Amino acid sequence: MVAGSKAAEELEYKQFVEQTGFDYRHDLDAVAAAFQDDQTFFVLRGRFRWKNLMEYAQRQGGSCHDNYCVAAGSKPDRRISFHPIESNLMAMAISRDDFAAYQITRQKEKFSFVPPNVPLWAVIPSAALAKSGLLPAGTKAYVSALQKADQAVFTVGPDGDHLRLAVHVTCRDAAAASTLVAQFESTTNTLRKWIEREHQQPNPADLSGILVAGTFRREDRQVHGQWPIPRAFVDAVGAGSF
Repeated sequence: MVAGSKAAEELEYKQFVEQTGFDYRHDLDAVAAAFQDDQTFFVLRGRFRWKNLMEYAQRQGGSCHDNYCVAAGSKPDRRISFHPIESNLMAMAISRDDFAAYQITRQKEKFSFVPPNVPLWAVIPSAALAKSGLLPAGTKAYVSALQKADQAVFTVGPDGDHLRLAVHVTCRDAAAASTLVAQFESTTNTLRKWIEREHQQPNPADLSGILVAGTFRREDRQVHGQWPIPRAFVDAVGAGSF
């Protein structure tokens, strides 16, 4: 649903697949990502033809040494570095630092968290939620309400013919959870009234159609919210019109 048809692929990506033998639809199984300041770190699990990937990076003006490669990104200050952790695991970083991918190493410590059984999820610490300057309009009020939460887990998964965005929040106690539900519901109602006052209808192709459909519930100190994501919104994002 998210990937779309092969006919919609850009020529550059088709050439990448032809030269590397790597197509994320078939060869990528899982992605773990971490974001720190202006750096992005990934661990990719899948099937990689390492020789092809390294030769491709070099043809694009990059360099490789001892299986560690660096290539230029889409902007002068975005450098892409990658190397194999294992034959089916790639460490990759996007950073100003050519050696950023070296920061990704295998750790014996386990993350004390059971991942949700959905394709996409993210654990976001409250400190990160305070940096809401880049968030789309309409979402900041929800994020502000989350800043006092102990932990927020966001998930995206299939739900019939559309996707579903959900948030699972752990609050310090049941009273704080009740307050959070009330804030979520108040924000949603305010948005609905604003759209009505402007004589508009929620648009399934933008955030208004998603946010007004939010529903919320509390279980002790846990708060659960969910928003359906219509196909029209996915298409709009894929077309670059959002």
